[in-house]
Parts: sequence; C-alpha cells; structure tokens
Amino acid sequence: MADTQTADTTQQVTSQIPIASPSQKNPKRVAAGKLIAEKRRQAREEQNKKLAEADAVMAKERLRKAEEEAKKAEAAVVEPPVEDPVVAPTTAPPAESNLTTTQWLSIASIIVSLAAIYYKREELKGTIAKIKAPLAKAPAPVALKEPVLTAPKKKGIPSMD
Repeated sequence: MADTQTADTTQQVTSQIPIASPSQKNPKRVAAGKLIAEKRRQAREEQNKKLAEADAVMAKERLRKAEEEAKKAEAAVVEPPVEDPVVAPTTAPPAESNLTTTQWLSIASIIVSLAAIYYKREELKGTIAKIKAPLAKAPAPVALKEPVLTAPKKKGIPSMD
C-alpha cells in the first residue's frame, strides 16, 4: 500500500472537463495588422534612404568647403617676390582687421558700459558724501530723560462706548 501512495503523489492532477477549442483569430484583423506592419517597414526604409541622401549631400558640401579653404590657404602661402636686402621698406605694412561687425559692436557696447559704470560711480560718491556730511554735523545726543510710562492697551474686542 505504501508503494501506491508514493506513486500517486508524483503524478500530475488533470481536469476531467474537456478543454474548449482555442479561440480563433479574426482573419481580417490579422491581414490588416500585416498590411500596417508592411507599410511601416516601407516608410522606415524610405526615411533611411532620405537620411542617407542628406548625409551624402552634407558630406559633399563639407568637402567642397574644405577644398575652398585649402585653395585660399594655398593662395595666401604664395611666396612673396624676393627683394633686394639693401633696399628694405622702412614702414610696416598696415595690419588687417579680422573683426566682424558684430564683434566691433560688442566691443563698443563694453566700452559704453564701462563709461556708464564710471559715471555712476562718480554720482554715487557725491550722494554718499552728502549722506555722511549731515551725520558728522549732527549734535551729540542729550542726556536721556526718564521715559513716560503709559498703561498698556487692552487686547480683545473694543467696547462701543
């Protein structure tokens, strides 16, 4: 009897009720889902193609700009004609200004700000001197008299007398 009890505990318990047939998927819904997935995949591919084209255009533009910069640098490096060392120019060539209009405007605004601060400083000095002058001329405090005592006010609801 002991052998049958141990064998019973290891077996799996199954239901005697038959399982209903698995639910059927709606074929129209499945087809619509597949169609939507395909459209999304195609849209992703199109977007990736457009991004690749845009990257190619940007790379060509960068290359063109780099070539232009190289040509400008090459033109600037052209060796000047050899001059006679005995007859050297006595004056230095004028320096070129490489600042843009925006940079010049920002420099001007800084200068104006500094001038305004200097003007305000002078104005504040005068005001502080006027404030300090009356304090220096103020008479020394006279001996304090005894304070006048008054009754404290009552708190609460005032009477309607």
